Amino acid sequence: MVRNIAQFLLLLATLIGSVPSIFGQQILLGVLEDNPGHYAGEANFRTVRVVFQKKGDDWQPFNSDCRDQACLKAITSTYPSEVTWTVTFDGKNMGQVTSRTPADFAWYGSVGQQEITSKGPLPTVGVRSSEFGGFSDAAVYRPLVANSQPYFKDPERWKPTVISADLAPVLQRGFRKRFPKLCRLSGPDQSRLEPFRYRDADVKVAKAYVSSSGWTVVRLHLQAVDCEDTEAGFEIDDPWFVVNTKQSATYLDSGMWLVDAGDYDNDGRSELVFSINRYNRGGYEIYYDNFGKRAVFEFSYH
Repeated sequence: MVRNIAQFLLLLATLIGSVPSIFGQQILLGVLEDNPGHYAGEANFRTVRVVFQKKGDDWQPFNSDCRDQACLKAITSTYPSEVTWTVTFDGKNMGQVTSRTPADFAWYGSVGQQEITSKGPLPTVGVRSSEFGGFSDAAVYRPLVANSQPYFKDPERWKPTVISADLAPVLQRGFRKRFPKLCRLSGPDQSRLEPFRYRDADVKVAKAYVSSSGWTVVRLHLQAVDCEDTEAGFEIDDPWFVVNTKQSATYLDSGMWLVDAGDYDNDGRSELVFSINRYNRGGYEIYYDNFGKRAVFEFSYH
């Protein structure tokens, strides 16, 4: 009997030792980021921020809502200890990076960031630009999506596009439905709000992308204030709309820009990852299932 128990325990230990970590077989999404130094004069540094994990049919964000230092230290245990990532851009494999979760996230803005442990040059696209700096407005390299699994293709082939004349009214109707009442600051000290009766032609296209299946995502721009916003006085922040194949425009969100598109869970359809760029806010949003679902990883810098 003792011998059988001993054999059982030995077998159990062997099996446990061969089982990968809780995150080993999951699909995790991260973002390879370039960060400005925390203090003046410090050089930029690279990290991988862990942002989403696939659970069942849904993408779920990692915990990012910390209000104190104790939280920043405690939540590291909910992140994978170490991951080897496939870095992707525009449907291409840009290389691999290995990164490790630190003992604690030292800053609110560093939540989810792993330290890079692999050697050699890191995947990079373009040159440093303040366009990618977010709230800090620092000049950094473009963020790149990183996948714990080797999935990087973009089967829907999302590309920049120019909006056609017949699509413009669809977007303008969607914009007016979302923002029926807008205001502008007036008065000598720009402290008073007054109604702004904007024309459809005042709504401009800032960015647009189209897929091979006929879907279009568009960032619109109008310098105005949402009169019904509880924080009236802040301008609307370049809202994004998606137009489906039936030519119907739906509002997505504001204050973000498109990082990349790819089939990150290997289900044959592309997901879109956006970077959040708002006052004192950063993070990422992922849209999937033909924009029927999304997940949000968001944090504050202070």
